[in-house]
Amino acid sequence: MRIALVTEEFLPSGAPAAGVTREIVTHLVDGGHDVTVFAAGRGQSTFRGARIFWASRMTSVGSVREAMTLAKPDVCHLIDPRRLGIKAAEAAERLGVPTLVLDPRTWSPGVDLADHHPGLRDDHLHDRWARVHSPDGGQLVVGHVGGPLEKKKVLNRLATIAQLPGVRLVVLGDGPGTKVLRAAGAKVIPQATTLERARCLATFDVLVQPRKREVYAPAIHEALASGVPVVAFDGGTAADVVVHEHNGLLIGTDRGGRAFARAVARLGASPDLRFTLAENARPSIAHRTWQDAVTELVDVHYAPAAGRRAAAIS
Repeated sequence: MRIALVTEEFLPSGAPAAGVTREIVTHLVDGGHDVTVFAAGRGQSTFRGARIFWASRMTSVGSVREAMTLAKPDVCHLIDPRRLGIKAAEAAERLGVPTLVLDPRTWSPGVDLADHHPGLRDDHLHDRWARVHSPDGGQLVVGHVGGPLEKKKVLNRLATIAQLPGVRLVVLGDGPGTKVLRAAGAKVIPQATTLERARCLATFDVLVQPRKREVYAPAIHEALASGVPVVAFDGGTAADVVVHEHNGLLIGTDRGGRAFARAVARLGASPDLRFTLAENARPSIAHRTWQDAVTELVDVHYAPAAGRRAAAIS
């Protein structure tokens, strides 16, 4: 099958959409499909055998349509579409190419179970973060992975958590909110390699994802695969994989960060609950490898759309 993937973020960007696109491309190409990536920005011309068409803000719909004409896709998949996604959708419509936009309620990303597992937990690193040798040691290590650190409500929620007694917040990310979080007592790690990121995730006691409208949040899947329970909003990516009081805690509403803080405090005061959630975490996501996710994309979403187009043409 010939597939066009349209993304606002691609390598070397560390944005969630870029990571999702990378995994989809890798498994589609490995499966023998012909893939063209339409991405915003600039970079290499190919990736894992897929062609890449780079677009800027000034790239016209006509130019996107010309590139799509050359690619001859059977289906066009828009990944978290914005500016480029709108142009690609218009180009695909003019060419009669079926277009798909899949949200987490329709399709859930996968996770690499080999790269993310409980065995990566570093007890020495955890002890340093938890300050076990200080008078107030033995703190609950609460992690957050995301960026850029700039949205005021998200920063307020994280700062409230950082100020909880008996809690050490560790944030992987960077941005203008770094100073705010450090002032609240959080440890901020601006840059982390792929392996370091996986090691940090596995070393957290709990992961918090205080964003309401996160379309793709791979850290949630990766934390669960690492045996780490998740506290997140009851919506988007989290609600698809986190089961309340089974492998994490879900928050319905949150005013001033208090609901998130209460959930974290509950886990800090309930080691038995935390242990149960952690034990259930990896089994709850083990069925969702990237191979499973991409196979579903092809069989459940791409193939029917391409089939309808072929039937219409004939």
